Amino acid sequence: MNVTERINRVLFILSYVSQNQGISVDELAAKVKMRPRQLLRELEFISLIGKPPFKPDDYVDIYVENHQVFIEFDQELNRPLRFTRPEAMALLMSLELLDPEVDPEGVASLRSKIEEAVSRTLDPSVTGEKRILLERPSRSLSEEFSRLRKAVEESLRTEIEYYSLTRNETAKRVIRPYVLTKHLGYWYVTGYCELREDLRTFKLERILSVKLLGDTFPRPLDFDPERHKQNFLKSMSGHEIEIEFTPPVAPYVRERWGSSVKTRKDETVVLTLYSETLEFPSRIVLENAPHARPLSPPALIEKVREDAREILGLYQARSVAR
Repeated sequence: MNVTERINRVLFILSYVSQNQGISVDELAAKVKMRPRQLLRELEFISLIGKPPFKPDDYVDIYVENHQVFIEFDQELNRPLRFTRPEAMALLMSLELLDPEVDPEGVASLRSKIEEAVSRTLDPSVTGEKRILLERPSRSLSEEFSRLRKAVEESLRTEIEYYSLTRNETAKRVIRPYVLTKHLGYWYVTGYCELREDLRTFKLERILSVKLLGDTFPRPLDFDPERHKQNFLKSMSGHEIEIEFTPPVAPYVRERWGSSVKTRKDETVVLTLYSETLEFPSRIVLENAPHARPLSPPALIEKVREDAREILGLYQARSVAR
């Protein structure tokens, strides 16, 4: 047995005995697949858990009486949970990123428990996290996700309003959704598109509305969700990326990316990396504009153009609104 396996066994024994005080040696031995004599030696080892020079009962007092196992923990291990200020701030900021897209009740319960724990640690007037800008979806996907999940589970024809980046237009599609897939934080729905008369995959954040039409459709017998998921993930990975940076930002790029950066004679640098998605390298280019330029693959060049047009459209829309 290696170290990891033994640690897991020790942790199991500690947890199990604490919840089943007085369990018999024979029953506990059977639980951990050991002979009673081996278990007793393991309990002797556990009793030495503590701090150097490992005096017995430092942290754990595990003992046997009348062939029954009992455990007592040091009082320090029973103190109420308290966070350091950085830990509490991190939890408060994390709450802002939660979107109850899959399990609204579970997320709400988690938020309540974290807020209660944090309230015991920080002064309620502390609101520093409100001054920190977090990158998160501009809108909740929960309603659309819930409808699409229902459509997938019940084989319901569905009308979606979908924004296409490549065409820069919004159109309504009637689809027969087969499966929902999450990859790198983004949800996708795959199904038969009645407009294109073929299988299509739609990114959930570009779906503006979802309407369940009510009538059902027969699911194709040859559609394998697991095989589709593997093929989909494979199609989303393995991009070899090349991005060129001008001299003003070259030192920063070399410091950040190290050996992945090659310097040219004109002092420009080329970053080569592999990415499962084009989202990340596109952000690198746009964050460093106008000092960065995508070189390959062609799909990245088009992706940067699409993202730039989308950003420009957002600013133009705000300008018109004013």
